[in-house]
Amino acid sequence: MRNPRTYATAALLSTIAVLTACQQQDSPTGQYLQINAAQNEKPFSLQFDQDRLSGFTGCNRAMGNFKVDEGKLVVSQLAGTMMACQEDAMQREQAFHSFLQSGPALSYDNKTLVLRKDDTEHRFSPHSEQ
Repeated sequence: MRNPRTYATAALLSTIAVLTACQQQDSPTGQYLQINAAQNEKPFSLQFDQDRLSGFTGCNRAMGNFKVDEGKLVVSQLAGTMMACQEDAMQREQAFHSFLQSGPALSYDNKTLVLRKDDTEHRFSPHSEQ
């Protein structure tokens, strides 16, 4: 007869492996391109690399730190380049910076990354530069 502790240890290790895999899946990696931008707007892009976030935010490039905490994207130390653009592009960019720093919910719809806070939703598809 096998030792019951062996089964308990195996079950515990399996549970830890499943939980770790699920946790890693919640944190985005790679590059994403916005798919729900208005026709006359340049889409945002986001690049997630370990705990670093960077991307195009409508007028400039932005960079900072990120983590996912309880299903929310937590962005800190967000900074950006300071090129001047048309007023509407700069306002859109400022709104997106505020959105990113507001702790939006992060989820996936198939492979689409969805960031949502209140009535605002930004959808991003995985994108690879060629």
